[in-house]
Amino acid sequence: MKPKVAVVIVVWNGVEDTLECLNSLAKDSYKNKEIIVVDNASTDGTSEILRSSNFNVKIVHSSANLGFTGGNNLGLAEAQKGGAHYAFLLNNDTTVEPGALSALVDTAEQQPSSGILSPVIHYHDIPAEIWFAGASLKLRVGEALHDHSFQPGRLTPPYASPWVSGCAMLVRITALQQVGVFDERFYLNWEDVDWCVRMHNAAWKVMVVPRARIYHKGGRSQSRLDGVKSYYTVRNSLLLCLKHAKAAYMFSIFAVMGRQLHEALRHRGPERLAIWRTACEGLRDHLLSRYGPRGMQQTQIGVRSRERPTAVSV
Repeated sequence: MKPKVAVVIVVWNGVEDTLECLNSLAKDSYKNKEIIVVDNASTDGTSEILRSSNFNVKIVHSSANLGFTGGNNLGLAEAQKGGAHYAFLLNNDTTVEPGALSALVDTAEQQPSSGILSPVIHYHDIPAEIWFAGASLKLRVGEALHDHSFQPGRLTPPYASPWVSGCAMLVRITALQQVGVFDERFYLNWEDVDWCVRMHNAAWKVMVVPRARIYHKGGRSQSRLDGVKSYYTVRNSLLLCLKHAKAAYMFSIFAVMGRQLHEALRHRGPERLAIWRTACEGLRDHLLSRYGPRGMQQTQIGVRSRERPTAVSV
């Protein structure tokens, strides 16, 4: 029998996207899978709609929005409880090609030193264009970019990448148990880079599998969060530098803030000021070790308190 895969989908509203994602997974050829939807305190009736649907999913409902990190950690805990060999973390604003999951698992089985594997990710609205197929990483200056210099064909062999997008990640449970789950201080953004760096540090490979393809609508949840880009970019990239490039940490602060100033100057009027203000807010909260969701007083080592979520099989 094929290894068991738990597909973990974290949802904060956007039920129509979630239903489209689940519909694509229903057409996927991989049979030994369980789908776990983590409802991150949605207000659009996501859980109720999914319970009344024909999709065979397990719902984990959180009483608070735990962000990308906390929501996925709930799903990863449920995956381990269910005896999964792999967890496939998948954004709800994606659709999956039939055979994508099989290609990822087959590669993972052939590459036992792989800890995280990613499909090639296309734009949903422009299917011929690639959104993610690998990345570059400069820890010293807190820079992690999609690398579009290489456009792999479907027959291109799997290859290594310094990090892969949290939009779609197949993680080996044994690697997860060694490295640990997402660092919830990040809340959202840069947590995928941190996880991949930790995998590399523990001698696990991070790979891209060109035979596996999915389609991404792109940041549907984040687009509903005010000031998310500059705030989380500054705060979380500096947290990454502090964790993994401490010798260059002071240089990292100047590099990260310099890029944000350049970004602000590309705009005019109130938007320029708003970008710079939220960047400075991100720097302030990083220096004060305030992590988690923006605007909450969370300490560097603390995890915000929350009610125990309930898991409901549908």
